[in-house]
Amino acid sequence: MHNPNWYSRRYPNLADLVSLAESLGTRVHFQTAGIKAAVVAQMDAPGVSVIFLPGGQGLLEEMWQLGHELAHMLMHRGYISQWTHDRQEAQACRWAARALIPEAAIRRHRNASIDAFIAALSAHYEDLPMEDCPQRRLAAEIARIRLKAVDEVA
Repeated sequence: MHNPNWYSRRYPNLADLVSLAESLGTRVHFQTAGIKAAVVAQMDAPGVSVIFLPGGQGLLEEMWQLGHELAHMLMHRGYISQWTHDRQEAQACRWAARALIPEAAIRRHRNASIDAFIAALSAHYEDLPMEDCPQRRLAAEIARIRLKAVDEVA
């Protein structure tokens, strides 16, 4: 698997993820009506696919869903079994979390709380409210997955 040069080195922006999708022969459609989560569809032309992202999402949610689907495209070759599916989902989450929270941020915030990583995601992607809300819960989940990936490597 070939990761892009920004992967785990810096906070990517949306253009980085879209560029990666395009390099994989995939188009990205934002604000697709009628879907609640990202969907990858194969088009009629061989090797051409589209990632459809739901509308009404914040930037962090778009980045997370797009990163997750790109991870599947880079790492997996389709559904095999429920066990494999669960493993692939976990792998895609780890890849996306590593993409959104670079290694330098992990080193800088070593032994920091989840809140430090929520603040970092907030600073780089969208201002997250201080109160409990879906965006803040997503940021906390991304931070937990990223920190768990660090523990697994260490």
